[in-house]
Amino acid sequence: MAETELNRVFAHLSTPNAVAYRAVLVVFVQAKERFRLHLRPDEVWHELSAPARALIGERATLDQLLVYLVEHGNLVAAADTAEVRTVEDFYRARFLFQSSRAGEAAEAAIALFHERLEAPGELQTQALGDIRRSLAALVAHLASGLEDPALAHQTISQLFQRFDGLANQARTFIASLQRAFHLHAAPVADFLAYKDHLLDYLERFLAELAIATGEIVSALTQLAPGITALLDQAAGRTLADRLRQDGEAQRIESERWHRRWQGLRTWFIGDGDQASQAALLRRCTRAAIPDLLAALGTLHDRRLQRADRGAELRELARWFAAAPDDDQAHALYHAAFLLAPCRHLSIDQATLDAAEDHPLPGSTSWLEAPPMRIHPRLRSSGRIHTPGVRAIVLDHGLEKLALRRRLAEQAEALRTARAWIASGRASRLSDFSGLPDASFRLLLDCLGAALVHGQEGGPVHCLSEDGSLSIIAELVPGSPAGVVETPSGTLSGPDWLLTISESWQGEAEAAV
Repeated sequence: MAETELNRVFAHLSTPNAVAYRAVLVVFVQAKERFRLHLRPDEVWHELSAPARALIGERATLDQLLVYLVEHGNLVAAADTAEVRTVEDFYRARFLFQSSRAGEAAEAAIALFHERLEAPGELQTQALGDIRRSLAALVAHLASGLEDPALAHQTISQLFQRFDGLANQARTFIASLQRAFHLHAAPVADFLAYKDHLLDYLERFLAELAIATGEIVSALTQLAPGITALLDQAAGRTLADRLRQDGEAQRIESERWHRRWQGLRTWFIGDGDQASQAALLRRCTRAAIPDLLAALGTLHDRRLQRADRGAELRELARWFAAAPDDDQAHALYHAAFLLAPCRHLSIDQATLDAAEDHPLPGSTSWLEAPPMRIHPRLRSSGRIHTPGVRAIVLDHGLEKLALRRRLAEQAEALRTARAWIASGRASRLSDFSGLPDASFRLLLDCLGAALVHGQEGGPVHCLSEDGSLSIIAELVPGSPAGVVETPSGTLSGPDWLLTISESWQGEAEAAV
């Protein structure tokens, strides 16, 4: 079918009766969902909603709408001979209508357009859990050594489906989040309720994202050696029912699956020096909290001041509308904006001396004032270029050097702190006495993560907040309280047996 013929199925959208055409086509879409292939005009009229029938008007108008849709390829008409009883009935035009293939595609495209346009963005916390479970299933499938293309195809397809939904919805949510803060016309109670709901929503997602990211990164790392074979199996299963199954089709399909996997990996791990999209999403979500608080502060200021710039301008507009004549409106304009006759043109020294000897009030008309002697270049070009002092270019080399040195010192302090803590050996809490401040703060973070994930009566296996440290913690029964002496003070509490190591070390040992 030619492109012009395909475009005709969208022609009804630009007609005056577009709403009526859409109502008729929706009836055929709903009929197909109920597995009804054909509809008679009387059945279409019966299926129309009351507002749609009121919009169409008469029953005869529906026949004209159906003829138009058949002419433009949205519907297909076939002769209806099921209820022919006489010769007159045979010669009378009776038709059965159904959606054409192009019409069904057009309705699907229009429905998808409205769905994407009207659907709000969201942070899909459940999708993170589904992605973790799908990756864990792939790791188990790869470790079992079984070649099951059907299982690999199903698992990877579900993984990509959930990931696409997570990425697209998160992008839409972040783009629409700033617009949601501009609720200046909303009642105070509604905005406060929205604030509480949004803060709880963001905190839940940030907590789940921090936990899921470490596990997802670990699973992606474990899948790196064997994912190529799984993706090729999935691509081959996709081509199993296609007519074309040559080498070129296999290569194109395999590249498509590999690109989607690379997109998933980049979204959570990053690409070289570029931060991952998960980190950027976490940063944007955290930045939304101060923005929400700023909007709340603006609302609070409005409640205290009872006025703002917009309200003042609207009140001034009402004053202008109430002015009895133009003179009163000009006087109001002058008082509101402090405007006066222009006396600030660039002029020569003689005119300035004359103005000092014979000053004129600012209300003097241009017609009554003496002429002003201005520079010829100003009269010809409209501006005078007067070279001023050359701008001073500041050298920030020393500040940049100091900043790089401070960043290097902080990075070295963090490496030293991790060397003290992440030794990979099992140590009691009291064995960490004498830690430097940076190492002690890192130890507190690890203890906090262990307490959050703690389970009564058993060891705790968890990751640090950034997923880089693997923590194994177990209470030592019957032992005295552990005491850690540091330059910042003394920490005392239940004695834990802690094993802290780099998460990649734990993965390497598990692989071995």
